[in-house]
Amino acid sequence: MKIRYVLLSLLLIGVLITGAALLMPKLINDEETATKETNTTTTTKQPEPIKNNEPDTTATTAIVVPEEMQTVIEENNEEIYVDEAGLLAGNYPTQMVPLYGVTSLSQSHQITGVSGQPGWKTSYVSDYSTDEILVFYQNLLTSAPDYSEEVVSATTNLKGTVSGYTISISISPNNPDKTDLPGNSAVNIFIEQV
Repeated sequence: MKIRYVLLSLLLIGVLITGAALLMPKLINDEETATKETNTTTTTKQPEPIKNNEPDTTATTAIVVPEEMQTVIEENNEEIYVDEAGLLAGNYPTQMVPLYGVTSLSQSHQITGVSGQPGWKTSYVSDYSTDEILVFYQNLLTSAPDYSEEVVSATTNLKGTVSGYTISISISPNNPDKTDLPGNSAVNIFIEQV
């Protein structure tokens, strides 16, 4: 029995010595590789700086309001929003797409659209009914050669191109939980230079 323990002990010691002999060079090489990697200079790409909320470009196409649109605007002049508080985005084309029946202006920004073109995004809430607002913007845009109207659920989307700008207007019942503003109708206007 003693011989068996001695033989197992010798075998175990032999395995340990052989394992150590085989693993030591690998451990030494890994240590040298790690040292070399820490000594080499690595260049990393710096992240792009965060853009401010200014558009990449500004609108350059001159705005020419067609006579039909000008007539609609003049006939509804009493209900057209006048930006005395300076809440509208810079250079917003009020002469072409005025805000009708505004109770509260929720946002207005100059933007750069997906296509890279400059434009504006404006949203407001009105105490007027969606039908009253819809009639105004329908009359305003129907003269556009590519005028289209689409009703999705309770929202009506109007679209047309006027004077080198694509105009998209969505009119829907106001949801105060989303807008945080009281009113009957919510209007979103998106204008982008073509």
